[in-house]
Parts: sequence; structure tokens; C-alpha cells
Amino acid sequence: MRSRSILTIAMAAFALALVPGMARADTIFFDGSVAGANPVNYTGKIDVTAAGSGTSATIKVTLTNTTSSGGALANGFITGFGINVPTLNLTSATGSSTDADFKFLKAGVNATSLQGGAFDYAFSTSASQLHTVAASEIALGLGATQSATFTINLTGTGLGGLTALQISKELSAPTAVPFSVRFRSTNVLLYPGHNSPDGDKVPFRVVPGPQPPAGVPAPAGLVLGLIGVGGMLGRS
Repeated sequence: MRSRSILTIAMAAFALALVPGMARADTIFFDGSVAGANPVNYTGKIDVTAAGSGTSATIKVTLTNTTSSGGALANGFITGFGINVPTLNLTSATGSSTDADFKFLKAGVNATSLQGGAFDYAFSTSASQLHTVAASEIALGLGATQSATFTINLTGTGLGGLTALQISKELSAPTAVPFSVRFRSTNVLLYPGHNSPDGDKVPFRVVPGPQPPAGVPAPAGLVLGLIGVGGMLGRS
């Protein structure tokens, strides 16, 4: 009986010890629907997982080219996007993509500029530019129906509270532009006038969506569950 009581205490203590250091995760969904219909569009989500210690966080952006009509079906490609994060005490940032044709670009007017503002980070089919890519680099982007996942790993301090919603609201300077996707076309003659895929820079909007089970918000339930199991063992 005494050994079971010890087990109960040990399990409860272990569970409590886990709570402060557990990671926190959240997700938002978005699309490229903006005023003035564009012949190109996209959907996606941002997942943020932050370590309980606050020293690291991972941002994952899943992006799908949902263009569904016109010549853009064959000729319109997502060649990159820009993203901002709140001002934090960062010591490093690295990026990767499931599509090897995309390169990770860090803050810099020439590298990450789009719509008159420089983003904190960007992915592009060009190794040096988000706004302008070479003709040969356009078709390396995401064509209609194609998807990719882009990952940014941050290290520093104070990252424990970083959320996907914060990222969606963070604006680039000086033109106050949020997350924005760059479309280019392999045939500019198909798209005269405004809103052509050759020059579309489509900002996003957050949309409601089913939230996947969060990996963390239930530490209290975990603790109570383990304590309950331990209590049952102690009474048996």
C-alpha cells in the first residue's frame, strides 16, 4: 500500500514538472481573397509551436495555389511570399521548404521587398529577390493546385508567447503590409491591365477554420488525469 502511495506522489510530481516546459501550439487559416477579384488565389495556414522555455519557436506556413480559371491555370505561379514576426530578442533564424526550388531570404530591402515594404523573412524561387525573379525561375514556383510547406526556426528569448495570430497582424515597414504572396506568369501577354499574375502581390486574410487538436493546451488535464490514475492505484 505504501509503495502505491509513493507511486501516486511521484506520478503527480512528474506531471507537474512537465507543465512549465511544455510547448504551446496554435494554427490560423488564411486565403488570398481581397477586394477586386484576382485571377489568381491561394489558401494556407500558419502553425506556430513555441517551446515552453521561450528560447525557440517554429513557424510553418503551408501554401496552396488555388487558381481555378483562365490562362493562369497553366501560366500563373507563386514565386514567393513575405512574412513578418513581432519584434523579439532573436539570435538566429533558419528556413527550409518541402519544395527545394524555394530559398529562404532574411530581412533586407532588396531581398525581401514587396509592395513597397521589406518583410522580415521571405521565401522565393530567386536566391536574392522576392519581388523580381528571373524568367527561368518563374515556372519553379507553385503552379495551380500545387502546395508546399515552409518552415522558419527561431531561437532567442521571449518566444514562448509567439502566436500565429500575432504573425498575421505584424506589418512590414514603411508601407504597413502583412503577409503577402507574389505571383508571376510565364506568359505576360495573357494578362494585360491590373491584377495580372505577372504583377500580383496578393495579401491575405485570416479565415475561420477547424482548429486541429493543439498539442499543448491540455497540460492541466494531463496532470489531473495522472493524479487520478495514481489515486486509483493508491486505493487498490
